[in-house]
Amino acid sequence: MSQDHQRGTALLIALVVVALASVLGVMLVERSQSTLARAQAMSDRAQVDQLATGMALLAERGLAEALAAEARQGRKVDVSQWTPPYQVPGGMISGRLIDLGGRFNLNALFHPEPSKRAHARLVFQNLMQQLNLNTRLSNVWFDWLDGLGTQSRNPQAPSPAPLMHVSELREWPSMDDATYERLRPWLSVLPTPELVINVNEASPVVLAAAIFAMDRYQAERVLSDRPFDRQEDIWVHPILAQMNLGPMERSTLVVSSPWYLAQARVSLDDPEGVAQFEVFRLISARGSGYDFRYVSHGIP
Repeated sequence: MSQDHQRGTALLIALVVVALASVLGVMLVERSQSTLARAQAMSDRAQVDQLATGMALLAERGLAEALAAEARQGRKVDVSQWTPPYQVPGGMISGRLIDLGGRFNLNALFHPEPSKRAHARLVFQNLMQQLNLNTRLSNVWFDWLDGLGTQSRNPQAPSPAPLMHVSELREWPSMDDATYERLRPWLSVLPTPELVINVNEASPVVLAAAIFAMDRYQAERVLSDRPFDRQEDIWVHPILAQMNLGPMERSTLVVSSPWYLAQARVSLDDPEGVAQFEVFRLISARGSGYDFRYVSHGIP
């Protein structure tokens, strides 16, 4: 590993740790709210929001440093490794960044453009087929997402809204634990209806789902030749060059990831033991954060 690479990685770790340390402040403020009057609680909430915003800005800066290091070195900087646990006032904290670019964005199923929505649903059905799941279930889900299933029973029932967390899948009709656990690792929920998959991060399962003429073996061969530096480089690959790909398929595959998760693992000192939490913050590689947090809900 070169000295530039080491410095870039060390800087990234330092920035992410500083960013995630602010989460500890968020947790401590929120824990104290239960003993405060309503007015004081509102004041504390403002402080929490400021800390969360600062955490997002610092995490975005760390991500920008990682992407700049990749551009300089011509190699990927791994941001997925956990930092060592760091002692901070009141407990311990460690953190990492999770690249979401290789997953299927569930909110693409709600796309306002009918053609893009239809394409995303075909990709989702193909993903289910790749995972050996019953694709007929998807038709039940699509009817429900369109409000057809709920409205037939209750005309006043609202249609399902775009998702905020992958765990909302558990509420879909006929969803059982086995199907949910099978799907969950390949999915994300993003604040956009667009379906874009970073071929440099995708698994063979997701790539084969996105390219209808591709099987799992072909997907593995394509991915063995990554990284791809430009989107055009994907289409000249010998396997993909022989396929008659439509414009929707071409627009789906990209070579960089627009969304990441900053994940903090926090252990707080407690009179009754150690209280452990996991906190997530979704951040954009383009510099605009999405303002929500998950506490102990698992990876979104």
